Amino acid sequence: MAADVPENLNSLSNNEQLRLAAIRHLDILDTPPDGAFDRLTQLAGRIFKVPIAIVTVVDADRIWFKSKLGLDADEVPLSPGLCASCIMQDDVMVLKDAKQDAVALTNPLVAGEFGLRFYAGAPLKTTDGVNIGTFCLIDRAPRDFTEDERASLSDMAAIVMDTMEHRLASRRLLLQNLRVVEDAQKQANTDAMTGLGNRRALEAVVSRFEDVIRADGALDMMVAVVDLDGLKQINDRRGHAAGDFLIVAFGAALQNALRAEDHIYRIGGDEFAILSPVSSEPDLEQLRTRIVAVIEEVRRTTGFVEAGASMGITLLSAAGFDMQQALDLADKKMYEDKQR
Repeated sequence: MAADVPENLNSLSNNEQLRLAAIRHLDILDTPPDGAFDRLTQLAGRIFKVPIAIVTVVDADRIWFKSKLGLDADEVPLSPGLCASCIMQDDVMVLKDAKQDAVALTNPLVAGEFGLRFYAGAPLKTTDGVNIGTFCLIDRAPRDFTEDERASLSDMAAIVMDTMEHRLASRRLLLQNLRVVEDAQKQANTDAMTGLGNRRALEAVVSRFEDVIRADGALDMMVAVVDLDGLKQINDRRGHAAGDFLIVAFGAALQNALRAEDHIYRIGGDEFAILSPVSSEPDLEQLRTRIVAVIEEVRRTTGFVEAGASMGITLLSAAGFDMQQALDLADKKMYEDKQR
């Protein structure tokens, strides 16, 4: 009795790298059980009256089961495997009685304790025409398989493939939407001119930081408010483009001069806020010294000798570990510094 199977049961697709790339693209391997696929294998068992129905993905070195009926295993080795032969052709592959087929007799599933006699597999074909696995039926008794049954199995394999590709498209759309939302949030929290966090970003940090403080009241931080002096004169005498250039230069110089753990925000036209973790009171003067050095550098590099800065710095602990009160206190000290 001749079976309609490929002659070489151990060979795979001619373009194996393309096939494996399609599997990785689908991101289906080793995913959890899925009710949509499980319902199809259960339905196949009832429709075709077989004890075993499997949705497989033929990987580089294994045949992995996305869904199975009548088996406990999650995967089997690639060779020898009937599913590895099934993906080599476009149509449904059928072994009506494996013991009557000279090639299939060498397969351990046929010759061994498993006792496979009947196999029918429809390849899972992507929209690009790449076979990545099978929808297969197995029985331990020989049986016929009609043309209508072949068509039904092929249709069920197409449903499996459509579901896999639909799931992939849905995941990608969700990730794309998440990125759009994240980009919008980032844009909303970023000062367009300097690229620093804006007042909205500072308010979000303040809210999160207060939660941390409630858990660990010993955490301290320097809170500084810095206001550029001379900006109005520069805008009046040299134009707003020159004033904008000074703001950008000052923001960039602050970023370069401060530590990686220091966070800088532009919270107004010429006003900046700095949050900086500290361990002692002398750190306040060190921060003040760095800010003064930044102003001197900006005056030298831009030529805006009329530029200056007023600043107010306080410890978070001095404001009772209330971030908003600390910002208000630093802002008050900044105005006192400006008056001086």
